[in-house]
Amino acid sequence: MKPLYTLFTFFLITSELAVAQKSAVIRLLFQPDLSMNTPGRLFAIDSVIDARLDTLNRIGAWQYASGKTAEIQLKSGFQSTLTNFIINSLPNVDNKLPSYALTIHEFTVSGTPQTTHFDLALTFSKYINSSQITNKSPSVSTTQQMEPVYNVDLIVENSSKTIAEVLKQGIAIAFLKFNKFLANPTTEPAVYSDLALEAANAARDLNLAPAIYDSTKSNEDNLLRCKQLRPGVYQNFSDLRQNRPSLIGKLVVEEKNGFADLRKSTGSRSKNSFFGFSDGKNLFISKRYQSGSSARQFVKVKSMGRYLLWIDNYISSSIISGASFGLIGLVATYTDKDCIALDMQTGGVFRITQDKLKEMLSGQDDLLNELAMLPNPGNGPEQYRLLEKLNQRNYPTITH
Repeated sequence: MKPLYTLFTFFLITSELAVAQKSAVIRLLFQPDLSMNTPGRLFAIDSVIDARLDTLNRIGAWQYASGKTAEIQLKSGFQSTLTNFIINSLPNVDNKLPSYALTIHEFTVSGTPQTTHFDLALTFSKYINSSQITNKSPSVSTTQQMEPVYNVDLIVENSSKTIAEVLKQGIAIAFLKFNKFLANPTTEPAVYSDLALEAANAARDLNLAPAIYDSTKSNEDNLLRCKQLRPGVYQNFSDLRQNRPSLIGKLVVEEKNGFADLRKSTGSRSKNSFFGFSDGKNLFISKRYQSGSSARQFVKVKSMGRYLLWIDNYISSSIISGASFGLIGLVATYTDKDCIALDMQTGGVFRITQDKLKEMLSGQDDLLNELAMLPNPGNGPEQYRLLEKLNQRNYPTITH
């Protein structure tokens, strides 16, 4: 009986570890979905243009309950996948529908076992000389003159759907909003923005005003080159990277032990959801974006450079207890001393693991040697110390 028990235990451990050790890359396959072709559709898409700041195939990151982070990609590449999916999901039978070009400005997904968060920003444009366009080609040259018709900026959060389902949900909502506009162009506004709705609520609750900036840019419009952080609220990663808060005004900040809340003039806690904010001296990032929770608490950034860095517990206790009980729960050690990073190239937020740290320190032989000498390479403060050195090498010291 004992050998059988030992064999069973070995099999259980092997199986549990295999589940915990997820792939470092999640590749999503999008097939055409005719369920998106709703009755009464008034348009067709014949061109998809990628205008994202980061034009690589990666679209975000996923954090497993084990603490391992996976990069999310579209299997056949961003441009080809979205072009094939969108155009073939909206067939233009007999060329009876007017064609529009779809420009993608933001397409970012992040998630944990708790929830998936999807940011989508699109522009629908019509061709100035539509007689030159045919719908027989799956794509049209991006040099063709176009006139923007409708803008949509969506935030989709869902805890019960797969990543692919959440992405499809966001795209479908955008198409429905555009179709509603085309059906009622005189009464429907030519823009829909979840960010604008959040901004309006925040402006009212926190007595803030929309910020106005010049079209010209300088070093002050770059977070890593500016001499002074502009105080205000960041609605998204683009606001943060450009040191251009969307909302400005006097912020009432209550900070304690590296975490902060925004307070209304009445003293009650703000329930508005932001990417982050600055008080003019420090940066604070929403914990929602690094834990998948909807908490309206913010964590203080401790180091700025190639990565924004701070110390926190990435995985909440509810995720740990819900992930498993028994062997999987022992795969990683959870403390409140995890090193967390925000990638200033992609906007992705992730917990530092030993493998990820080696990748980030690639080419820095002395730092890699320091890492190899650490008695506990998984120690969050030690990981932070090495990455802070990396930040100082990539960018000059920034004082605010």
